[in-house]
Amino acid sequence: MESPIAPTQVYAKPSALTVLPAEIILEILTFLPPLSLATLTRTSKLLRAHALTDTLWARFVRENVPYQPNLGYCPAQSWRDLYISLHPYWFLTRNKLWFSDKAHSGSSMTGNLALVRYDARRGCIEGLRLHAKQGIHSFESWDWNPEVIIHTFNPQVELFKDDPIVKIDRGMYSEHNPAKEEIMMSTGYSRGMRSMISLCHGMAPHQQRNDMALWPPHLIPARERVRNESQQLFRGEGHRPRSLLDASENTFRIRKWMEFSGMGVPLAIHVGEDVMTFSTVPEEYYTATKEKPWQGIWVGDYSGHGCEFLLLIQRAVDKSSGRPKSSFETPLQHHIDGADPQGRLSLPVAKGEDGSCAGRLEAIKLTGDPNVPRGEYTWVAEDIGPKGLLRIATERMFKGARVVKSLGHSAARGFRDDQFIPAQLIMVNHNTLAQYWQDFGHVSFYQRVDIDQYLRNPDAPIAARVS
Repeated sequence: MESPIAPTQVYAKPSALTVLPAEIILEILTFLPPLSLATLTRTSKLLRAHALTDTLWARFVRENVPYQPNLGYCPAQSWRDLYISLHPYWFLTRNKLWFSDKAHSGSSMTGNLALVRYDARRGCIEGLRLHAKQGIHSFESWDWNPEVIIHTFNPQVELFKDDPIVKIDRGMYSEHNPAKEEIMMSTGYSRGMRSMISLCHGMAPHQQRNDMALWPPHLIPARERVRNESQQLFRGEGHRPRSLLDASENTFRIRKWMEFSGMGVPLAIHVGEDVMTFSTVPEEYYTATKEKPWQGIWVGDYSGHGCEFLLLIQRAVDKSSGRPKSSFETPLQHHIDGADPQGRLSLPVAKGEDGSCAGRLEAIKLTGDPNVPRGEYTWVAEDIGPKGLLRIATERMFKGARVVKSLGHSAARGFRDDQFIPAQLIMVNHNTLAQYWQDFGHVSFYQRVDIDQYLRNPDAPIAARVS
């Protein structure tokens, strides 16, 4: 009797990846993003062992905190443990600079500017408001126009460490779905304040309309924008991502409220709920270069309103048209010489001798005041090249500075009757500017802020003078 035929055994061919030398496999894995590397651990024992190599995960952490070159993984057990324990919020430290539609007090005109960093001592991600004080100043007369009295500007810029707006501790969110849920943060407990952070779902450009309330405003460059109006205070599913792959890494929201409990009250009383939307500025728009040395984050003196933070953008010159490269024109409500009937600037732009004094210089408010709010121009110098040059200063205070034509943005309280008025921009140096508001007989000063100094040295004194 013949024996039964044994079933044919089918052996899967080994993956071409697994037969490579270990060092080659590790080199290939360096090109994978974190989620792909995590997925690879589920494929085979060999690839899992390679995907758990801690140096791969060290790179992910360091890419998100490049300003801390000597960073270690403690107090976590490994680089992988550190990365996973704070995922998916590493984009907060990578983008580092964030500005909001509302101030911490709830004012929709002023807004907030915050820096988010990784605190290696406590192993948490922390966001702190950047605050500026006018500092000690003196009054001086202006030789060029003795009727104008100038008061100097010595701002004190500091991180407000006593009241973080973001605080994400390691491992607090392992049992939640951060894509769809709001996550409670350990902020504000001493004052009865509570806050929750949530991820956002960005809007594609073709979904955006001019009549929509969006954040950030169109004047501020952004990779993504989100809806900034909700009758339900952004509780609807349409404001949140479907998954982490769908989540924006350029915006987030904070819901905050005040909670009273104790004193015989059985339930906590929940009052004053509000939502703040935060966005970041692409770093290339505030990084100074040889061709664009005036770009950056600046702080300005606004007299009774105090100090305000600005984004200065230097638009490059398009050699073919002789105009600054920009995705939008500069809308001006005030008719000026050289403007078309719709009030849009149409002056030609000339290139400076060294290329650095060329194009349009725009100053946009990241924090505002009750007159001109955040997200609006504070002034525009349409041409800082030869065509806009008025004179080279010879007076003692500004000797050698270029003085160019500019337009200052003014408005009544509540941003009513806003208009652009004639002004002169005094380009003292790449760290200092002054604006002569001709109609007001007033000179305002602006100083560059080095935001990275607050990230490189978190143990530095709380106040730092801007030089």
